Amino acid sequence: STIHFPTPENLPWKLTYSQNMSLGKLTYFPVMAKGLQLALIAEFSGKEWEGETKTRGPGERDWPQLKVETPFGQMPFLATPEGLTVGQSVAIANYIGRKGDMLGKTDAEFAISQMCLAEGEDLYNMMGAAKLQRWQAPENRLPKEEVEKVWAEGFPPHLANLEKLCVQPAGFTSTGTTAGELYLFGMIYQMTLMRPDCLASFPALKKWFDTLAADPKTQKVVGGTSAIGTLAQYFINADA
Repeated sequence: STIHFPTPENLPWKLTYSQNMSLGKLTYFPVMAKGLQLALIAEFSGKEWEGETKTRGPGERDWPQLKVETPFGQMPFLATPEGLTVGQSVAIANYIGRKGDMLGKTDAEFAISQMCLAEGEDLYNMMGAAKLQRWQAPENRLPKEEVEKVWAEGFPPHLANLEKLCVQPAGFTSTGTTAGELYLFGMIYQMTLMRPDCLASFPALKKWFDTLAADPKTQKVVGGTSAIGTLAQYFINADA
């Protein structure tokens, strides 16, 4: 009798295998803001992923059309192969981190990674409070002296606390590339675009940052050649 072997297309594990290998599609505006952090985590995960940017204006499947389909009417969001749409940046970061085994090797590393992620959010919110977003009209921006005060008195205590935590050879954890660390890196990277010397007083933090900045995966994302393409600078100097 003839033995019939299943073709690759008909193997029962094919769909599951594909789903496990893919994170899905990450969608955001074409700016760094919170898109950079998530693209970095996706790229470092080692999983396949897609990226897409949408504008605010009208157009085929642009943001006004997609907004009603997202969990909270916000971007970014991640559409997974299983049909789940994940909203909120922190949830997306941790979802990808779980998929890519990037949440820390121990309970302590998990906690440290989450602290880094939370600090990334704090730094982002401080930048927003200083009204440094590119889209801010000149008349709405803070006076330059107030912005300088944020750089001189607001950010340094946060960076000093991070310096105390950055005690492992690779960074904050044994790998230096947990989801939380990559999220934090994405925010500090945006700070260095405005103030290249902002880490000068924090040698351990700067060493970790410089190591990650030189990684080919980081270069791929910031260079605009990852799945999500080019992400424009979002925060700018007050006098730009």
